[in-house]
Amino acid sequence: MPAAYITIVVAGKPMPKLEHKIVVTIPVYNEGPYILQTLESVAAQTYSDFQVLIADNASTDETELVCRDFCTRDARFHYARHECNLGATANFKYCFDNTESELFMWLGGHDMLHPEFLQEACSRMEVDSGLSLVYSQTQWINEHNQVLGHTNGGNYVFQEPLTPPARFIKMLNALDRCEAINQIIRRKFVDLPFRPIVSADLVFLCHLAAHGPFARIERPLYIRREISKRTSTMMERITGKRVAPQYEELAAFFTESICSHRDIAPAAKPQLISDTLTWLNNRFSIFTPAKAEPVAAVQAETRVPFFSVIMPVYNRERYVREAIDSVLAQGDGDFELIVVDDGSTDRSVAIIQSIQDPRVRLVRNDHGGGASARNKGIAVARGEFIVWIDSDDLQAPGALAALRKSITSHADADVFYGDLEIFNDAVPGQVQHTHYPDYYASQLLPRLILGNCLPNPGTAVRRALYEQHGGYDVAFTRCHDYQIWTRLADTARFKKVDAILCHWRQHDESLSSAKTRAFEAKVILDAFARYPVSRLFHGLQDDEAGRGEASWRVAEVLRQLGEPASALHMAFNAVALGQGDESALAELETLAGASYEPLFSVILTTYNRPELLRDALNSVAVQRLRDFEVILVNDHGSPVEALVAGYSFPLTYIFQGRNRGLSAARNAGLKLARGRYIVYLDDDDIYLPDHLLVLADAFEKHPQAVVYTAVEYVNERLEGGQRIELGREMPFRHDAFDRDRLFIQNYIPVNTWAHPRSMLDEVGEFDTGLAAFEDWDMLLRLATRYPFVHIPQVTAQVHNRVQSGGDHMLGRERKNFPALYRDLYERYSGSSSEPLRIGRQQMLESLGGSRQDKAKIPELSQWLATRLPTAVENRLINEYLQGHDGGPLIGIIVLDLEGQSPPLMQTLKSLIGERCLYATLKIVVLTSSLEAPVTSAADKLHFVRLNDETLASQINRIVNESDFAWFMLAHAGDEFTPSGLMVAGLELAANPECRAIYGDQLQRLPDGSLGGAFLPGFNLDLLLSFPLVMARHWLYRRDLFLAAGGFDAEFPEAFEFELLTRLIEQEGLVGLGHVDEPLLITDAPALQDNPDERRVIERHLAQRGYQARVVPGLPARYRIDYGHSNTPLVSIIIAVDTSLVCLQRCLDSVLEKTRYEHYEILFGAHQAMDADTQVWLQGIADLADARLRVVAAADITQAQHQAALVAQGEYLLLLSGEAVAVSDGWLDELLNHAQRPEVGVVGGKLLSGDGRIDQAGLLLGLRGPAGRAFAGDAMDSAGYLQRLQVDQNYSAVSDACLMVRAEIYDQVGGLDTTLSAYRDVDFCLRVRSAGYLTVWAAHAVLMHDHVYREPDVAEQDALYERHLPDIARDPAYNRNLALSGRGFDLEADAGLTWRPLSWRPLPVVLAHPADPFGCGNYRVIKPFSALKEHGMVDGMMSIGLLQVPDLERLDPDVIVLQRQIGDERLDAMRRIKKFSRAFTIYELDDYLPNLPLKSVHRPQMPKDILKSLRKGLSFVDRFTVSTAPLAEAFAGLHGDIRVVENRLPVDWWSGLSSKRQRGRKPRVGWAGGISHTGDLELITDVVKELAGEVEWVFMGMCPDRIRPYVDELHAGVAIDLYPAALARLDLDLALAPVEQNLFNECKSNLRLLEYGACGFPVVCSDLVCYQGALPVTRVKNRFKDWVDAIRMHISDLEASARMGDELRRQVQGGWMLDGANIEAWRASWLPD
Repeated sequence: MPAAYITIVVAGKPMPKLEHKIVVTIPVYNEGPYILQTLESVAAQTYSDFQVLIADNASTDETELVCRDFCTRDARFHYARHECNLGATANFKYCFDNTESELFMWLGGHDMLHPEFLQEACSRMEVDSGLSLVYSQTQWINEHNQVLGHTNGGNYVFQEPLTPPARFIKMLNALDRCEAINQIIRRKFVDLPFRPIVSADLVFLCHLAAHGPFARIERPLYIRREISKRTSTMMERITGKRVAPQYEELAAFFTESICSHRDIAPAAKPQLISDTLTWLNNRFSIFTPAKAEPVAAVQAETRVPFFSVIMPVYNRERYVREAIDSVLAQGDGDFELIVVDDGSTDRSVAIIQSIQDPRVRLVRNDHGGGASARNKGIAVARGEFIVWIDSDDLQAPGALAALRKSITSHADADVFYGDLEIFNDAVPGQVQHTHYPDYYASQLLPRLILGNCLPNPGTAVRRALYEQHGGYDVAFTRCHDYQIWTRLADTARFKKVDAILCHWRQHDESLSSAKTRAFEAKVILDAFARYPVSRLFHGLQDDEAGRGEASWRVAEVLRQLGEPASALHMAFNAVALGQGDESALAELETLAGASYEPLFSVILTTYNRPELLRDALNSVAVQRLRDFEVILVNDHGSPVEALVAGYSFPLTYIFQGRNRGLSAARNAGLKLARGRYIVYLDDDDIYLPDHLLVLADAFEKHPQAVVYTAVEYVNERLEGGQRIELGREMPFRHDAFDRDRLFIQNYIPVNTWAHPRSMLDEVGEFDTGLAAFEDWDMLLRLATRYPFVHIPQVTAQVHNRVQSGGDHMLGRERKNFPALYRDLYERYSGSSSEPLRIGRQQMLESLGGSRQDKAKIPELSQWLATRLPTAVENRLINEYLQGHDGGPLIGIIVLDLEGQSPPLMQTLKSLIGERCLYATLKIVVLTSSLEAPVTSAADKLHFVRLNDETLASQINRIVNESDFAWFMLAHAGDEFTPSGLMVAGLELAANPECRAIYGDQLQRLPDGSLGGAFLPGFNLDLLLSFPLVMARHWLYRRDLFLAAGGFDAEFPEAFEFELLTRLIEQEGLVGLGHVDEPLLITDAPALQDNPDERRVIERHLAQRGYQARVVPGLPARYRIDYGHSNTPLVSIIIAVDTSLVCLQRCLDSVLEKTRYEHYEILFGAHQAMDADTQVWLQGIADLADARLRVVAAADITQAQHQAALVAQGEYLLLLSGEAVAVSDGWLDELLNHAQRPEVGVVGGKLLSGDGRIDQAGLLLGLRGPAGRAFAGDAMDSAGYLQRLQVDQNYSAVSDACLMVRAEIYDQVGGLDTTLSAYRDVDFCLRVRSAGYLTVWAAHAVLMHDHVYREPDVAEQDALYERHLPDIARDPAYNRNLALSGRGFDLEADAGLTWRPLSWRPLPVVLAHPADPFGCGNYRVIKPFSALKEHGMVDGMMSIGLLQVPDLERLDPDVIVLQRQIGDERLDAMRRIKKFSRAFTIYELDDYLPNLPLKSVHRPQMPKDILKSLRKGLSFVDRFTVSTAPLAEAFAGLHGDIRVVENRLPVDWWSGLSSKRQRGRKPRVGWAGGISHTGDLELITDVVKELAGEVEWVFMGMCPDRIRPYVDELHAGVAIDLYPAALARLDLDLALAPVEQNLFNECKSNLRLLEYGACGFPVVCSDLVCYQGALPVTRVKNRFKDWVDAIRMHISDLEASARMGDELRRQVQGGWMLDGANIEAWRASWLPD
């Protein structure tokens, strides 16, 4: 549009092209009465991130004024005005051309949007990127905002997948209303020109449909205003001119759309054009002849008939001729008869075609049912009224005349019906008559809600009603006529014709009432959901009471229909709203029976918290809506059967055979769930009474959404099993769902959300492989596919308790949070928005940060910063290297080929000075710079000028002239890590037999971030298939390098790779090693083919005797054909491990999809097979086909092994019965590697049915003995370091697809049939021990849908016993990668991976503190840290117990286990004893069997704590305690109990100072944690008594009874801040009361030591724990004694201060963690 014709303004200023992700445009012309409502409806959207362009087509009313004013108030709205009316089409084009967006809509200037329209529509678009348009059902209103009704918006959602032309023609045939074009469109699919022609929106809709499917929101969110009187014609509005519609132009536009469509195949276009033109002719009579498929060739009628009689037909050859004749015999001939054949398969169509009458038109419909056929008829009808007649009925004589007469006399009516005469051919002469009332003056809805009271046959409906309200709903395969009456009845007027209009035939093919009752009930429920109750029931209000009474009435209707389940749902809803009758409800429950499927299934999980569980169950019991079942899953915790028995609601109880974690528990519950919707509840949280009712109401409006409510967090502590509330908060309060926020962090607690159970079919169960965040993972899966709806009403509570040692979340899991977040971020990318990217980055940084600003440090850089030796480690490393001549001299040859100073300086800085921790270095810079300094070869830094020789020759000469023992190449710009070369030097010093080694790398990625290239151990196949990563930055032994002839100049772009292949040719793989440490930071290499690499591969393999070639494939990732000429026999042994259907599918796929022909198939039959499988296998055996054999044995393992023994093939292929061949080259790919003499086992790439990786090799130690590599990744994913795309060596592959040479199978003894799990891993490791490689073939692809069983502990231990060292050190993996999670995640615990003292000069201690608080610090964390800082031990700490492979990796000399309680921890201790050589210590500083009754920790202790301790102590070598009384109390539980007393850490408790006498009165106080309820009760009355004499100061815990008398109450602080915070209390006197019990008698004097370090004088209870030489005042636990002692001190504060000074002196002199006290800890932990 020329600029002269348009002015664009925003708040009065010109505006550039409008760009945003979502743009709403509003083309307007003279919409003054309505435009403000339109704009306000857009502004009120819950999804608020959009922009709006209003394009005014030169309005002459108040439209401009309203729009300009609105734009000044909302910056998202922009106004543009044309100087003259261009017509609607040009204005629509202007809106499109002057905006830029991903999603776009044209909103009618008098229409409106429901507030949730954009939220729902954009969510659908976000979830499915293939959608071209999203529309909603439509609510119709008039000029006065009165609701006329609502329609489904059009039947434009089809069963996918469809081809573009198929979807185009389905859309064409479904076209009805076109308001969809005004809704959300994916902009990139609008690639059609704008034409000012009639009905162009039809073309646009079909064109869009060919690009992608539509989605419909099943709620009326688009509000369409019906304008009754218009002053302009349709063409005038479209073009801005008074012109007549030209339907030929529409035909041309359709043809243009098809011809230009990029997604419609050229071959399909001619037929599609023909079909479209036929449709147009039927619809608009454009061509001659007029009929699309005339029964007789006649001239098209130009006159529009009054009646369109529509007759749907499906397989009615017996009746259709008679039915048609009854219509043609009508006296009133002003009709057309449209016969819609719904895909008949009998002679119906031939009969219809034989009728030679111009009034008859035959229309074809793909078989879609009655509703679909009726809609097809409506689409081509031209009459003012549509009359319905079924193809097995007869139109009564004179019916049309009677209808016309009634229509004429009642022009205000819309629907005309009459009575039926019912006859039965089987009973001639017997007829019945209906007697329908006349509803002309009645409200019809209140009658229809009680059941259908109208006929369909013979009824006439004003055609305009279908245009207004839409056609029949195809979701109602029956009763669609009843359903449309409910939609029309609120606005249309119905009139009875006093005549018989139809003879209704009753026969055995008629739809019986028994079959339709369920659909009648569905219609009633649909109407109930559609209308306010005041419109359905006279006298009821639209309030809670009215809805409840209406629900009860509907329940009674449904019960009478014989639908008790539907009735019960409604009755539950009525009772929830305060209506209904309990006895009638009980009767309905009986009628519904045990098979009733409730509205909700509550999945409630519990573990060892019966008191909390009671509260959770009580909260369910008081739900107002009782339409639920509870599935309670006890995860092998304390028995709760007696508790459960007390509840009357439906409850299913599951007790897990062992503790398997929260995900597995929820999955167990889901398997039994029957509810329509699923909700979740943890045993420590509760629902508020309205929770399920609020969710149910939301699901009425959003049946296919995930719904969640608001939640309140309650902070509490437990005392004596009672909840003590500490406060409430709502940290995640919000009004609307924020999808990006969910993809950053989980802000939706699990007990607030619900979803349809059917969604689980798509998203699957909870992921049992996640250590945490399993609920977030499920939410993200749901959010990827479905819309979310938030109800901001608080209906649930999350209860957080003060943390203690019993916290269920292990410390190792917390430390892995960054890895878990990264894992979920990688799984679920979310949108591409910048806020999401930034939010995720900030989240990861915060998880890796500290109190300082670590958030600014990139994660890998931060990880690298932890890999620096301590001062003690530095000293020991230097001593070790000095004992090895300073370590090998390593030469670094830096290639400065560009002669650029900054990159070179970056490299040199990383090698010189403190940046590099390895000093035995020489650096040679080979540079093109003319300004290089003059140096000599003897200098540590030597510069050599590049010359015209080849680069390889110059490097060879440098190496030859040097004196270093080892060397490596680097490029200018590479940065060496501080510790990398040091670690390499240590390894080389210890392993002089090495020939060449390589390390890991950190790589600079294109976006500036760092990525980790953590490589496997030497991997021959990965080297050959991916040399770009595996053949760089090696360290070569100089003498062997020179002996081999150095680098070969014939391969200038791959000389390192070529040298490595020669080293392999000379001495095989011996002496080629890997260091699990990043040596340098380098630019990530570009993935591009390298001809020299290809030549190296082919040269090398030719040297080894292969006729190999590199097959074209992915750049830089080489696929090798080894060129074998043999075609050996392969014996495919199919495991009978699945259903017969799967076995048959497996066999069929092998027979049909295997190009390699020389094979036989053996089935391993066994006794556990079902009868059908036995019969099928017997049939195969009876075939006597030499290629198909059945081998029988006792069980599946024996059968597989027995089949292998009798197989005739040179190669055996073990194949799962669930495997399916998908490409014909799969067996060739396996043989390609299996025929190599160095290879023993070959495995394939297995895909699951959902398009993801099932397994791609097995990683040893991953989540147990072995885990599936890359499981769950997308099938086209490249994988970590592109490893999913290239052949490589693994230590093991799965026997789901495992090929082995038969002689090797026999050599190693075959599968071990005594193992019930991990047989494949055991077999592969035995093959490896025999000297053969295992190859994973990336291009041998099969499908494998399998539900994996998690092996139990005994099965895991059986493999650990055989192969633990191999499992812990898988060369296919990397020590820096975690063994938890999904694999290939960076291990977050540096203690497991950073082990610089590899020669073990110190005892290695693994310390497991029970908690990170006081107990954990004083008894483990601080002693361990002190020992390590003083060079007495090496090792690491971990709150969580290590898994067996991690334990073997560390191989500690000593393991310290503090307060390990519970079955899970005891089993871990058993494994420690079984699989570790370590000397084990059990550490305890409390007498747990006698916890005080009021202790907050008591409920968390097992009831059989003494038994638990006794069992745990049986697994350890020594038992250390903090006091002699504690040792005495535990006497007899262990033979070696040692006492090591508590000492104060020097860094915490030295140099503290406090002020004295700073208060108006003496400051007297107490400080401590939450476990001292009983102790403080001793002084409750003392506090009250002295409230007027002292200032009471408390820190941490303060009972409610004391709080009114306390002057200062200080919150607790982190343990490391506690000493300084305690000193700042400035107490003039500190109190230490302890109640008399065995627990306290065994305690230490730690509190006195802490007070003493602060210089506080102390009054304490005179118990054993506080007796001794420390200068404190000890009193009996009597009120008078406490009061007297305190008054004594406060009466002479100076004397008290001196006591405090003396106490501090003694504490600092003998009770600090230094000197001999550290030695005491060392002695207590190390073996004698």
